[in-house]
Parts: sequence; C-alpha cells; structure tokens
Amino acid sequence: MKTTKDKNPLLEVKEFSLSFRRYEKGLRETKMDVIRQLNLTIDEGEIVAVVGASGSGKSLLANAVLGILPDNVILNGTLKYKGEVLTHNKQIRLRGKEISLIPQSVNALNPLIKTGKQVQSVIRTRDKKEVQEAIFGEIGLPIETGQKYPFELSGGMARRVLAATAMASNAHLIIADEPTPGLDPRVLQETVRNIQQLASDGKGILFITHDINTALKFADKIAVFHEGRTIEIANSEDFSGKGERLSHSYTKDLWNALPQNEFITDFEKMKDRKISYSDEQKLVVKGISYRYGRNPYLFEDLELTVNPGEIVGLHGYSGSGKSTMAQIIAGYLKSNTGTVTVNGETNFDSLMHPVQLVWQHPEKVINPKWQMKKVLAESGMAESELLHDLKMKQEWLSRWPSELSGGELQRFSVARSLHGNTKYLIADEITTMLDSISQAHLWKTILKLAKERNLGVLAVSHDYQLLKRVSDRIINFNDITNV
Repeated sequence: MKTTKDKNPLLEVKEFSLSFRRYEKGLRETKMDVIRQLNLTIDEGEIVAVVGASGSGKSLLANAVLGILPDNVILNGTLKYKGEVLTHNKQIRLRGKEISLIPQSVNALNPLIKTGKQVQSVIRTRDKKEVQEAIFGEIGLPIETGQKYPFELSGGMARRVLAATAMASNAHLIIADEPTPGLDPRVLQETVRNIQQLASDGKGILFITHDINTALKFADKIAVFHEGRTIEIANSEDFSGKGERLSHSYTKDLWNALPQNEFITDFEKMKDRKISYSDEQKLVVKGISYRYGRNPYLFEDLELTVNPGEIVGLHGYSGSGKSTMAQIIAGYLKSNTGTVTVNGETNFDSLMHPVQLVWQHPEKVINPKWQMKKVLAESGMAESELLHDLKMKQEWLSRWPSELSGGELQRFSVARSLHGNTKYLIADEITTMLDSISQAHLWKTILKLAKERNLGVLAVSHDYQLLKRVSDRIINFNDITNV
C-alpha cells in the first residue's frame, strides 16, 4: 500500500543468481542458469509485483527466499531479511512464522484434513476457530467451507483457503506465488483489498504473477522478469496507451498482448471462417444435474449446445459448478440426471471420449512419476507437430512434472488433449498460468485448429475480456441451470 512515511528494507536481493547442476548421458555435468544477477528490494508496507513469462524463474525466487530448493541448486549473490543475511538455518527458523508463502499449486492443501483445521494450524491465539471463520468471511468464503475437504472446493475457493493461511499467520513478509488465477472479478477484488490491508499493517508483499492487470490494481512497483533477469522496474501508471512510457520492448509486448489491447492482430479474420455441419455432429448437453452426496444440487437441468468449429465462451463466478460440469461432459463424472450427446452417441464407455478436457489445475491430473514425453505418448502426441505450434521446448520432454512451471504444465495439458480423435475441447481456465504473450499465442493456435478440424471449443473463464476476443458467442453459467 503506498504511503509517504519512511520505510525500512524488509527483503533485499542483491546480484542474485540461481542455477541447477544437471548430469547428462555419460555423467557429464552441465549447468542450467535460471536467475541471473537479480536485484530487488521490498520495504515494510510495500507491495512489489514480479511479472513475467511462465518458466522465467519467478517461483524459484520465492523458493530461494524460503530455502526450499533442491540439493542440485547453485546460488550466488545475497539475500537479506531485515538487514541480515538469510542463512539456511535462519530460513528454517523464519519460514511459516515471519516469512509466509501463498503457494502456486492448490496441491499444497492436505487432502485428508478439512480446510478450517488447516488454517487454524497457523493461528497462535486460543480462539482459533473464530479467527479462521472471520478470515473466511473477509475473503468471501461461506462459513461451511471450513468443514469441507480440498477436493470439495472449486479451484478459486481452494486458492482463497491458501491465502487465508498466510493471512492468519503473524508473518512480516508474505510471498504470494500466483494467488489469483481462476478467481472471478468479485473475489479478485476482495483478495486485492485483503492484500492491501496486509501492506497497510506494515507487512511486505512479494506478489508473483503473470497477470499484469491484477498487479496494476495494487502494486507499488512492478518488476518485469525475462529469462531470469529483471529487465525493467516500472510504475503502474507507465502501463497505458500502447506502452509508450515503458522502456523495454518485452514489457511493451506483454502489455499490448492483453485481450483489451492488441491481443492477436489477425484474430478476427480467423474467427470469420464459416463451417458446415449436421445437427447430429453437435455437442448437446441436456438436463444434467449434480450434487455431492446429500448436499444441495450444485446445478440442475443444465443445458447447452456447442457446434463443430464453434468457440463458445462460458462465464460464471467461482464455485458455481463450471469445472464439475466440464468433468461430466468429458466423462470423468456421472451426472445425476440428463445426457451428453456427440455424433448421436451418448455412451462412450468403450470409446476414446470425443470430448477432451484441459483441466484448470494440470498439476492435479498429470502423473508425477511420468516424464513429460510419456505423458504425451499416452495420447499419441509425443511426436506431434503441434508441440512446435504451442512453443513447447524439446528439453521439456525429458523433465518430470515437478521440474516444470504451472504454465509449462498447462501447455502439456493442451497438447495431449488435441489428439486426432478429439471432436470437442473444454478449455477450463487454460491460460491462467500463462503470461499475456503466451496466452495470445495459445488461443491463436486453438482457434486455427478449431477452424481447420471443425473442432468445437467450450472456453470456461472468469476473464470476460478474453472471452469477448476468442468466442463466437458467450453464455452465462447462471442462464443455463436452474440453481
């Protein structure tokens, strides 16, 4: 939160570099540089946003401050907290207490413990439950959320639980690693307000994100990461027009690639291509309903239609049931009522399902024990030319899921879903982990495939500006269900 009073440095990063030691065939040692000579300072009561492409080293910076890096890491430079060097022993002593992390992955939540108990575990006062419930209220979570397990929550609700854990701690420095993907505008505004309040209370915030729009809402300054370096530290007012006040070409490209700006220059021409099809080829969802156990229905009598080659945008608030609906249409869940029909078929048990789902949280559905080449080979996409179109690097194929960023994993999820048998694609918040340049390129690739292959796409997102740019038509989730 901006203030005129004097501030003391909370975190100082000086000439910091991070590399990984790797061994190739023949046990030849190599070094992979990730962060190079980074300089950054966060004062008390200050919010600094680090913005950049997926895989640029943003999350590794957070892990370096916390001291939770793997053994094969090589560090150079200095990290200081309150003027003192952050030694490994000091990091162990401070993390979770004076330095708190809002992690990027919702897998950080324990699947076997109710969410209320998980937040209460960091509260030091006696009235743990009352404090936890008050925080849930502040961030827009219903009071009964505390009695639910993580798998019962939407992606946006799970992210708010992670944020609540940091808010409940007594930390002076909070590292928020992509805390806002998948949040609808109302919840996002509440989250922004809560982060601003934490800064007003004197806490320093390191806000790691690919989302310039969110960073501009509250950050005091924005550090732009590119290939492991800070190429520019800009003020929020510099992001205007066509970026004339920004100094680096990459920062300008990030700004201009946003949906409300240039996005993709030849996009409208691609959308105008006409496609012929029969009524039988449509994806028809008729009267589906779903509820967990004996709980109230999440949605009832839901109906929608997607035509071959059509991009349909689906907009709705967090927790409304959009992702559950997507899992039903793609055959992962059974609905309580209704049918899903493609090419006149309703039973796909013995077939490769014609509807493929790109999951909102790829880290939850990619086997952590498989190298990425095997992940793609399962769907016959390991040698596909599409990997080049999606700008996936060849070296990623030999890595494990834990060695990739969230945005890189999302691209693998998209690639494996676009095999030759796919007739319809459900894209559930598929670019929430990607910077604006990568987001625009990915949607250009999907739109091109949709028109070339008559591929129908249901694009699920909270980002109405994005849906306006990519969709042939947009429907509101509340308008297609009785709940």
